[in-house]
Amino acid sequence: MEIKTCKFVDASDVFEGCPDAWQAFMDSDPSVTWGDANRTMTTSELIQDTLGVWCSDDENVESQIHIVVNRLQNVDCYIDLEN
Repeated sequence: MEIKTCKFVDASDVFEGCPDAWQAFMDSDPSVTWGDANRTMTTSELIQDTLGVWCSDDENVESQIHIVVNRLQNVDCYIDLEN
């Protein structure tokens, strides 16, 4: 048996201070598997692509999405959505 490891950051760190961007991501029905998982890993690209097509008339939401997308530019590991 081979033990494997991976690098990840918590979604709560990625979306810190941006609750409306988190809600927009959740409302977009992202293509991830949810459930009673201990971890739900996804890529920064999936989050960026999902938020990139989100449209809102609310400048606050758009501003938060912009902040999150910018944060993700430097993330080269998985994001854990279960925290």
